[in-house]
Amino acid sequence: MALLKTVGLCKYFGGLKAVNHVDMEVQQGQVFGIIGPNGAGKTTFFNLCAGTIPATEGEIWFDGKNITGYRPHMAAKTGIARTFQNIQLFQNTTVLENVAVGFHIHTNTNMLDAVLGNARQKNTEKEIYEKGAALLERLELGQYKDTLAKNLPYGIQRKVEIARALAISPKILLLDEPAAGMNPNETHELLLFVKKLNAEGLTVVVIEHDLKFIMNVCDHIMVLNYGQKLCEGNAQEIQNNKQVQEAYFGKRAGLGGTEG
Repeated sequence: MALLKTVGLCKYFGGLKAVNHVDMEVQQGQVFGIIGPNGAGKTTFFNLCAGTIPATEGEIWFDGKNITGYRPHMAAKTGIARTFQNIQLFQNTTVLENVAVGFHIHTNTNMLDAVLGNARQKNTEKEIYEKGAALLERLELGQYKDTLAKNLPYGIQRKVEIARALAISPKILLLDEPAAGMNPNETHELLLFVKKLNAEGLTVVVIEHDLKFIMNVCDHIMVLNYGQKLCEGNAQEIQNNKQVQEAYFGKRAGLGGTEG
């Protein structure tokens, strides 16, 4: 059974078919890549899966449950975490404080507890910060826990954003162009970071324009073009697919090699 599945998924904005009857199956333990030219509908597709926008037609299934129509907080509680193209950290708070935000989705405290600052609230906050510190250590980010997010190198900010997403204890992580704006060294470090998370058992779906990154990290790749699924397969099959080559480069062939 697929962990994340879409059936005939569509999103129309007036006459624009941003996503048009896309079927997808992501298996447990995969690193699944989604690629396509600019305007192919990749981020819109992600937004549908994460509940950010409602579908026009079709269904979304997660872990055997129909979650079509779920809002973002509902999708997150079922185990779907995501990051965004533009880093969305709280720049004037510390790394640990940023990560702590992610843990709140699973707490039982309420607004009254926060206002009163009662024992339950204090105990919950203490537990959250302990869990956040432990998560940062596991991800080898512990040295940055007291650093303001705005003072971090760009590549580390990306990792912290991923760490915050991991704080909800997701079953699947959706990464929207995580390597955007990175230099080659930062991109390589991110690639190793994603592989590490996957080796620990996390299923990952990644949108990325950096084809070298995609080809070296993904088990399976789906190609979108003009809102429709063009094809899917492993890295070698995608590299050799003439439809994919034409979608990216017109009649010029070649998507570049992999590093293994």
